[in-house]
Amino acid sequence: MSISVLCIAALSGIGAAAVVINEVELNPPGNGTKWVELYNNGEDDVEISGWVVSIVNLPWIGPIAIPEGTVIPAKGYYVAEGSLQWRQEYSGYVTLVDVGGFKVDETHLITDDGDSDFTYGRYPNGVDTDQKSDWKLMKATPGSENVLSIRS
Repeated sequence: MSISVLCIAALSGIGAAAVVINEVELNPPGNGTKWVELYNNGEDDVEISGWVVSIVNLPWIGPIAIPEGTVIPAKGYYVAEGSLQWRQEYSGYVTLVDVGGFKVDETHLITDDGDSDFTYGRYPNGVDTDQKSDWKLMKATPGSENVLSIRS
């Protein structure tokens, strides 16, 4: 095995690759703010200072800059909240970009026109097979495990 292959193999184990977009609220009830939950499904803590979450649609919404000193513990969560001044757009793609400009994760097109406390989340929690089927409509669980529930 060459040295460059060894370096790539070693880098692939870094915790940053373990952070995923886990749950998205694009249409909170009332005048609430949009939010995006990140989840660290790795075994190590991950510093996400300077990372950026964006909701991309026409027109573009965001970004949400992650503040300095932000760490997601192993199997932990971080909820990035948007701004009350954002336009009321109810669909888009959510992207997560690290401090170096690398796209860490991106969702499929999500549409939420329900004005409710239901969100789209990965189920089981943190699963990432790059398939639309990773995502389910569920009752909002910001900062905690995604759980399927019957919509009322």
